[in-house]
This record gives sequence, C-alpha cells and structure tokens, in this order.
Amino acid sequence: TQRVMQIAAGYEDADDCDSLRRDDIMKICSGVLPSGGALSSQPTMSRFEQKPSHSDLYRMAEVFVNNFMGSYSEQPAVIVLDCDDTNSDTYGCQQLSLYNDYYGEYCYMPLHIYEGLSGKLITTILKPGRRSKNLNVFAILSRLVKRLRSQWPDTLIIVRGDGHFCSHQLMDWCKGQAEVHFVTGLTGNSALNKLAEATIKAAQKQYKRTERPVRLYHSFEYKAGPWQNSQRVIVKVEVSEKGSNIRYIVTDLRQARTRNLYEEVYCARGAMDLRIKEHKTYLRSDRM
Repeated sequence: TQRVMQIAAGYEDADDCDSLRRDDIMKICSGVLPSGGALSSQPTMSRFEQKPSHSDLYRMAEVFVNNFMGSYSEQPAVIVLDCDDTNSDTYGCQQLSLYNDYYGEYCYMPLHIYEGLSGKLITTILKPGRRSKNLNVFAILSRLVKRLRSQWPDTLIIVRGDGHFCSHQLMDWCKGQAEVHFVTGLTGNSALNKLAEATIKAAQKQYKRTERPVRLYHSFEYKAGPWQNSQRVIVKVEVSEKGSNIRYIVTDLRQARTRNLYEEVYCARGAMDLRIKEHKTYLRSDRM
C-alpha cells in the first residue's frame, strides 16, 4: 500500500521511501497511525519488489484478465485484442535490462494488451528490453484466448497488431478456433510487390495523369513458405508528390470490404498508442 500511495503522489522511485517513511499523511494513507512506527525504507522496498516468483507474476497477470472479464455484466458480442510493446527505461544494473538501439536507452519492453473497442486494459506483462519474439507472443495470446473463451464461449475475438505480431503460429492456430480471427500488419517483400504490381502501376499512372494524391486498395490470396494455409492480404498503395507508399496487412477475415477492413478495423489500432501513453504517464510506468 505504501508503494502504491507513493507512486500516486508522484514519488515513483524506491529511494523516496527513505524521506517519506515517517510522513504522517503517507502513514495514514498506508493504514498506519501517525504515532505508529516508520514505514518501509528503500532496502526493504527493493527486497519486496524482487520477491515475486515467476508463478506469482503469472497469477498477477491472471488477476488483470479476471478483472477485465468481471467488468462486463454479460459476455460481449465481439472484443478486439490490441497488442503492442513499449520501452520502459531503466537505471542501474537491473536484470534483463537491455540496450535498445531504437530508443537509445537501457530498458524493459513490457507487452500491453488492451481491448480495442472499449479501451480497457486486459493485461500488461514485463519483458526484457527487446521486442517480443513471435513465438513468445503467440504463447501469451493463445493462453489469453483460452482463458477468455472459458467464460465467453460465443464472443467473437479478433487479434490485432502491427507486422511484428504477424506469425504463422498464430495464423495456423486461429484456423482451428471457433470465432477467433486476426488482422495484423505484414512486412512487404518482392513476392507481395509482384502480386500487387497492377495496383501499384494503376495508382502511379492515375497520379501522373491528375497530379493529385491517389490511394488504392486491393486484396489477394498469399501463402508464404512457413504458412500452412493461404491468407487474405490487403495492399494499400498511396502515391503523392512524396513518392509511392505501399503497405500490407494480412487477415483471415474474408467477408469484410477491403477498404473498410484496412481503414476502420486495422487503422483503429492507432488508439493503442494513446492508451499506452496514458498508462506510462499516469501510472509512472515509463521508467524503472
């Protein structure tokens, strides 16, 4: 309680305990009378934060998920699992704190999972300071979906993320799951560019004729080497005075219209950045 109250008051560092452990207001907020003994010091707080085991951390993640499901009075018709990781800068020699060249800092890279329609936090998992590997993300998501499905047997579940979360393990697994689908980014390559060649040339030709920005969409079936099944790939081609911008997404949703699936379903994941920003700002989770 002391640790939570100190963070809420803006004292996020463990060594702030030394100057606040005899503060009367902090004592009251922590359930201790002002006349009572002093609160925990920095060494005690540091030992407390190092105490949880792997199984303790797993149960903590489960509590987040249970709280998320408990926020609904009945099972929702559809939920969207938005996944992304972000830097949490570290100071000192903390275990699994790694240098991340993109952020230019030593950090952790916690994985955040939000519900995309309501913005509710589902769970956050502390991870080493590198981007999560596809196999590790799949292991987390498959456990999460099974937990949600145990309580919500009829809910449509859509997994959404950028190209980093595109994995053949997730695609293959979704194939055998009822009402579980995915929409993720897909890294472009020469094979995809060849399949989208007609759309790319059409957009470039239209821009050359009108000299106005052009945006075209097209979908086609594609199966990469490791994939067990063919998937629907959507290409977005934008041509302007800045040149050509070609982006791909992959999904097993085949009924939705191409433009709507890209603009209204996939692009809506941009709100995830704002939710992570709020998490880092108001819970002081941007540094450790």
